[in-house]
Amino acid sequence: MLFLVESLNSDHRRSYGLFKADNTSLLLKHLATQQIVPLRIRKVPSFLARFIPEAKVKITAEEVIELIESLHLVVKSGLPLYNGLMDLAEDASNPNFKKMMIAVGEEIQSGKSLSSAFRPYEKTLGTMIVNLIQIGEETGQLEATLARGGKFLKRTLSLKKKAKQALIYPSFAFATVSAAMLVWMLYVLPQMTDLFKQMNVVLPPLTLALIASSDFLSNYLGYLFGALIVLVILFKVIHAKYQKVRFHTDRYILKIPVIKQIISGFNMAFVAEYLRLSLVSGVPLFNALEILKNNVKNEVFQEALQRAHDDVSRGLQLSVAFKNTSLFSPFMIRMMGVGEVSGNLDSQLELVADHYQEKVDYYAENIGKVIEPVVLILVGGFMALVMIGLMGPMYDLIGAMGNQ
Repeated sequence: MLFLVESLNSDHRRSYGLFKADNTSLLLKHLATQQIVPLRIRKVPSFLARFIPEAKVKITAEEVIELIESLHLVVKSGLPLYNGLMDLAEDASNPNFKKMMIAVGEEIQSGKSLSSAFRPYEKTLGTMIVNLIQIGEETGQLEATLARGGKFLKRTLSLKKKAKQALIYPSFAFATVSAAMLVWMLYVLPQMTDLFKQMNVVLPPLTLALIASSDFLSNYLGYLFGALIVLVILFKVIHAKYQKVRFHTDRYILKIPVIKQIISGFNMAFVAEYLRLSLVSGVPLFNALEILKNNVKNEVFQEALQRAHDDVSRGLQLSVAFKNTSLFSPFMIRMMGVGEVSGNLDSQLELVADHYQEKVDYYAENIGKVIEPVVLILVGGFMALVMIGLMGPMYDLIGAMGNQ
């Protein structure tokens, strides 16, 4: 949340400043440590906060990874955590990241543990990372848990980037093809049909249909774009508000060829890596599933993980619980079962994560080859339709000119 704070400066003059905090009590603590005496505090409405440059600056995943890895090195070297956090704050270019480092450092100086100091920033770091830090402090293995957390975040970020990269090409390809078709319908086709009309050529039904489509687009394109923008905004609002809409949207997306493989591969790799990290760090499986279902963005996988969580709470094995969801692959379930029988579940989960990460890598590198035939079929089909619609009238036009 963003707050506008009116305060007195050292010259006893009123000054104003914007401060970001999760709640008012945390804001007051932060102001007290900076020796700022607030006269009035007002919460900035969320719709206005979006237009304030500093408020729009988010703490990136790369910055979180840098933070965890730096803390790992600080703990390993034996330096005070406060000094490490202040060094990070001094070098930070992101104002929100800098404020977070200062606030966490101040909490540590006041006697709080590292996990307690980070607890207000759970949404930024992730619940799993904060819990790992707490377990590391309780077990005396903070250095090891920070190292595992950093590796997990780096691997997850790499997976996300590759999944997004794989989805960019099809979106770009279909947008380009649609734009080319639109240019044909709006500019090229009308010029040819005007010629046919001037020469009084009798047009077949297919050509008339193409002309009608072109006229419709020419007359109502602005309205169509306006309606499309309204529908997109309306869908985003409904999608954000209603869980059922998100669930059904994600379910239909998972039925699209190629897209299904990318999204499923990413989520199964993420789930396997998350559970592996939990097991090696000493987090109980039941708790790991509870945290995991809140960290998966896809609603279909969220619902499946909730069912698996309920089954595990009733005493079922993890592999059986995952099989009952009818979502996870036979390979993943089989590897889990082997791990449970052999007592090496963490190793089997690592193999599963590696397998699906390689699949996402493959699609990211070869998505062009997969999508290219579909693009060619669309373009070829459209051009064939146009040519068939125009060839007949062209022959009639040439015949009429020859007779003259």
